[in-house]
Amino acid sequence: MSKSIAILIQKGFKNKFEPQALQQSFTKAGWKADIITIEDVYAHYGPEGDFFAHSEHGDIAQYDALLVREVFAYFKYALNIISYMKNKGKLVVDNNLAEEKMMINKLIDGQRIVQAALPFPKTYHAHTLSNYLKLIPRIEKECGYPLVVKHRSSGKGAKIYKVDDRLDLENLLSELNEENKLGRFYIQEFLPLAADYRVLVVADQVVGAMLRIPKKGDFRANFSLGGTVQPAELTGELKDLAAKAAKATNCNFGGVDVVYTKEGKPYLLEVNRTPGFQGFTQAHGINVAKMFVDYIEKLQHN
Repeated sequence: MSKSIAILIQKGFKNKFEPQALQQSFTKAGWKADIITIEDVYAHYGPEGDFFAHSEHGDIAQYDALLVREVFAYFKYALNIISYMKNKGKLVVDNNLAEEKMMINKLIDGQRIVQAALPFPKTYHAHTLSNYLKLIPRIEKECGYPLVVKHRSSGKGAKIYKVDDRLDLENLLSELNEENKLGRFYIQEFLPLAADYRVLVVADQVVGAMLRIPKKGDFRANFSLGGTVQPAELTGELKDLAAKAAKATNCNFGGVDVVYTKEGKPYLLEVNRTPGFQGFTQAHGINVAKMFVDYIEKLQHN
């Protein structure tokens, strides 16, 4: 019996390690696997219903399954495509995108982590410059400097800034305000770290952990920014924190970032909903892409 799958992704991610590894693993397992760029999907609504097709591959409903990966800028359009495929009776694996109606929102995920009584850094958010300026004395009293300013929907270490004093903070907030981007950023306490771990969750199972080591001179440890990784022991605490964070954020697939301060206290930084797994594959020698294949094949038989 033939099996086919479309891997839905933004064009800019098409040639990255992860979609290529997924395509190769599905092909090796006997699937017809195509990478479908969401920018090239067109829609038609008419008396006969809705219709979604890719400019190169044709009707998306030709595939037995749809795997949704990075569609950050087009997540609302992805919801239309997901609805089309589900209406056609196709298997959709979207990491609960349709249910959550979001791809990345660190503020919402952080709120859920806190509501689950899990450790999370002190975090502050406002939509206007005047309200942020009013918050500064409280932030200074509770956190001091340095501080970290993060974009609520960024990934792979992008759009994260470290500020060392009030002048740096006010200048950055003013700059973001002038660009009409201020409400998308939040302020977080800076944690002096002893260790930074990425714990991978695949199909609701905690797979393993890797230690992330930042590039010299950078406070961010992301592999995509030149950081290095090495295999790490999946301790009971790491496994427990990652499982609870994934559950709190309703994330079936995730890269859970767990850090330890120099005092030995753990914090959950975020749950990445479309985690890169190149570094993890290199660190552990585990074929993570094959785990996606196994999961989807299991769903097909349920």
